[in-house]
Amino acid sequence: MCYYSGNIYDSASEYIDMKAEYLPSECEVIIYSEFIITDSSSIEYCNEDLLKSATDLNKPVVVMLRRSYRYTDWGTILSPDGNANDTKVLCDFAIKNHVAGFIVTGLTPRPYYKPVNIKVGEYIIPYLKQLKCSPDFIIGVAVDGNATYIKNSSIYNFAVMNDLVTFYEIQTIELNECNPKIYNGLTPITKVEHGANYMYGMEEVVSFLKESKISLTKMTFDIEIKPISKNGLYFTSYATVCHGDFNSSFSCVQTTKNLFDKGKFALKQNSGIIIKVMDYDDIKNDCDCSSKFAGLKNIIAGFRGESQNIPCAKFDVQSTKYEFK
Repeated sequence: MCYYSGNIYDSASEYIDMKAEYLPSECEVIIYSEFIITDSSSIEYCNEDLLKSATDLNKPVVVMLRRSYRYTDWGTILSPDGNANDTKVLCDFAIKNHVAGFIVTGLTPRPYYKPVNIKVGEYIIPYLKQLKCSPDFIIGVAVDGNATYIKNSSIYNFAVMNDLVTFYEIQTIELNECNPKIYNGLTPITKVEHGANYMYGMEEVVSFLKESKISLTKMTFDIEIKPISKNGLYFTSYATVCHGDFNSSFSCVQTTKNLFDKGKFALKQNSGIIIKVMDYDDIKNDCDCSSKFAGLKNIIAGFRGESQNIPCAKFDVQSTKYEFK
C-alpha cells in the first residue's frame, strides 16, 4: 500500500508536484491522506479532485479518517451506540467518491501525557460495525506504536476488533527524534538496549504486539520515506537530497539498504507494508538511479525476498556506519 498526499508541493517549492498518475505499479492499494471530518459530522477538508485522480487509476483507494481534533473529537462523537449519523456521512462520501475503505486514526491521546478516555476504546467497537458500508468495505485501524497503548486493552480491544477490521496500520514511523550520531532515521529495526543511545525500534514494537491479542496476520507496518532535519521541524524530499541539499551532521536520511532491510523485516513478520509518504521519494529520478522511486523499489525488493538492495550513489548519501540497522 502506498500513502499518497498529492499536495505537498503547495507548501514548499522544493517538493515535486506528485500526481496520482505517477504512482508506480507496485502501489496496489492507494491510501489517500487529505481528509478531515469534524465533531459535527461535516467534512471539513477533502481535495476531491486529487481523490478522483487516485480512484481513476482503478485501484482500491482507502481514505485516512482523520478528525479535526483527533482524540478529543472521538470522545465527543462516540456513544454506547457508536454514531450512526457520522458513519452514514462517511459511507455516503465513500459511495459518491468510489472509496474502497477508511483507516480509523487518532484513537490515542497526544501528547502522551494526556489522560486516556476509556469510553473511546469501548464505543469505537459499535462505530466500526456501523462503518462497514458494504460487505467488501475495507476498514483499517491505525495502531500507535507506543508500548503503553499497545498493552492497554481499554484503548485497543484487539480481541473484539480482530473480527471487525481488515487490517491494522502499525505506526512504526517517527518513533524517535532525529539523532544522526546514533542512527540515520527515526525508526530503526533493531531492538536496542536502554541507555544513552536507546532508540525504540520495530523489533521492540513487534515484541509488544505479540504480547497483545492483536491478529498478527492483519498487521501492516508503516515504512517511512521522509528525510528529516535534526530538529524534527523540516522534512525534505529525496529529489532535494540528490541535488546536494544534505548535511550528514544535521539530517537523518535513510539509504537504499535501510529501506531494503525494512521491507525484508516486514516479509519476515508475514505482514503487509504501507510506504509513507510517496510524495517524498525520488519521483522523477533526480538521483540518477536505475529507476524512479528508488525508495519504494528497495522496500519492495526486500519485501519480495530479493537477495540484495538496489544501490544508488546519489540516493545513498548517508555513509556513516551505525551500530544497529
